[in-house]
Amino acid sequence: MTTYEWISTFLIPVTGIVSWIAGSRLRRNDTLKAMQTTVDLLVQKNRELYEELLRLRQENDMLRDQGIKRDNEIEMLKDEIERLKK
Repeated sequence: MTTYEWISTFLIPVTGIVSWIAGSRLRRNDTLKAMQTTVDLLVQKNRELYEELLRLRQENDMLRDQGIKRDNEIEMLKDEIERLKK
């Protein structure tokens, strides 16, 4: 078997297979990197949304407390009005 026949019979297909495997692994790594980047962005967005949710809950609690205080003041004023009418 001549060198040319040996190269064309064995070396070229083996080189092609090795290249395909290396390319496949590189594509998989690129896909994993892209997925990791997406996950990182989602985690960051989730963190921001969670912080916003906490802030809005605190604001909601504060407004609820102010509403209760206002309702109590209104009741006190109604009672005072009724007392003054007598």
